[in-house]
Amino acid sequence: MEIRIIPQVARIISKETREIRQDLRDVLEKLERGFRPELPHIRPLSSIHFGLYEIRVRDKKGEFRAIYFVKIRDAIYILHAFRKKTQKMPQKEKNVILKRIREIN
Repeated sequence: MEIRIIPQVARIISKETREIRQDLRDVLEKLERGFRPELPHIRPLSSIHFGLYEIRVRDKKGEFRAIYFVKIRDAIYILHAFRKKTQKMPQKEKNVILKRIREIN
C-alpha cells in the first residue's frame, strides 16, 4: 500500500532525532508491505474518526505520538505528527487531523 506524507509532516519528522525517524521508518515499511503492527506501536483512534490510527514511538526525549494516518483509496496518508506532552490528545491536535482528513477526501 502506498504511503503519502503531507509536506508539513515530513518537515516535522525531519527535525526529530535519528531514533524517532528510524522507528517511524520501520513501522511505515511494515505497513507498506501489508503488515498490521499492533500495540504498542499502533493504536486505533476510531473515537476521533473511522480508519484513523496513531503510530507510537519514543526516544530518550520522551514520547512522540508523531504520526496519525488514515487509509483512503488504498493509500496511507500521514496526516500529522507531534511530541506528546499530555496524557490526552489536545483538541488543537484533533482539529488539525480532522481538517487534513477533509482536505484529502
